[in-house]
Amino acid sequence: MIMRRTPSNEILIATDLGTQKMTVAVAEMAADGSLTLLGVGESASAGMRKAEVTDFNHARAAARMALAEAERRTQAEISEVYLTLSGTHLSSRNESVRVATLSEDEHRVTEETLEELNKLASNLPLNRDHAILHELLRGYSLDRGVASHHPLGVHTEQIEAHYHLVSGKRTRLQTAVQCVADQKIRVKGCTFSGYASGLAVLGEEARNRGTVVVDLGAGVTDVTVWRDDAVVHSVVHGVGGDHLSQDLSIGLEIPYARAEKLKRESGSLVLDPSEKDEKISLPREISFDGKTFYKEAMVQILQSRTAEILEIIRDDLEAQNLWGAVETDVVITGGGARMRGLARLASEILPRPVRIGRARDFL
Repeated sequence: MIMRRTPSNEILIATDLGTQKMTVAVAEMAADGSLTLLGVGESASAGMRKAEVTDFNHARAAARMALAEAERRTQAEISEVYLTLSGTHLSSRNESVRVATLSEDEHRVTEETLEELNKLASNLPLNRDHAILHELLRGYSLDRGVASHHPLGVHTEQIEAHYHLVSGKRTRLQTAVQCVADQKIRVKGCTFSGYASGLAVLGEEARNRGTVVVDLGAGVTDVTVWRDDAVVHSVVHGVGGDHLSQDLSIGLEIPYARAEKLKRESGSLVLDPSEKDEKISLPREISFDGKTFYKEAMVQILQSRTAEILEIIRDDLEAQNLWGAVETDVVITGGGARMRGLARLASEILPRPVRIGRARDFL
């Protein structure tokens, strides 16, 4: 989002309405496309469940707090934002459109040819209650055979364009936008958060050779598969870090808020031999008498739910026959990626090497 310009730079603002926290990132983009993070505003989420708005007034108030904090930290006056979205109401599919080149152009691909393909893609049918979020180009085919990523000027009788479409329930998208937009702030565009995560953590080589990006959020888990510098599959699974906290609360018989804090501060998916007899003691609090338990019990609970999430991801990609397209690895990012031992556990379940991802190109 452009707020102020220097001769070669612009200021971009991204707002994420998360299940656990609202985040507003302010960055400066240089002429070469590199980003410098200027500041971040955050607030605890309210009125959100599984990355979707369930209480508009509470969610709107939380978003306002994050925006105000971002303005305070960066001394910026926010007027336009990009919004990142997720939720199980999002759906995706791959589609192709085809046109014939014109004989008067010597059957050459022109700018008008590519524009016609884009127009056809934008008019592909959706579910009646859905709105398009992305028409992500995957590549082209010439005369129903030869693949091309840069067909402009090429002679061919027919050209086919391949897209990955991401859409969402129209009412859910409108509600999310209205949580941020008002007379002062305009939402300039919306982006699927799983797509944004892939762009943030993957370099060009990883996007080309085939990589899975798993964004472990509090309420949902976004998965994207990248191949030939394009998204070829995306899905939102309705499980996330909140399920781990809920399991700890039930299994250890402690309040949910205390389970969430325990997960964030001491959560682990591995138990060293020296920790087998180690105990964790939670102090007495109001309406809580305290609790002492073996660390092993906590680890087993976290392992069980995390393994289930990873198995859901593995099985979905197997059902889509997509593991063959993944030549490199699985990159896990998001708040849940901070859990100790995650890469080791994931490597035992997923059929590709696993690493924890970090955002690139921020100074």
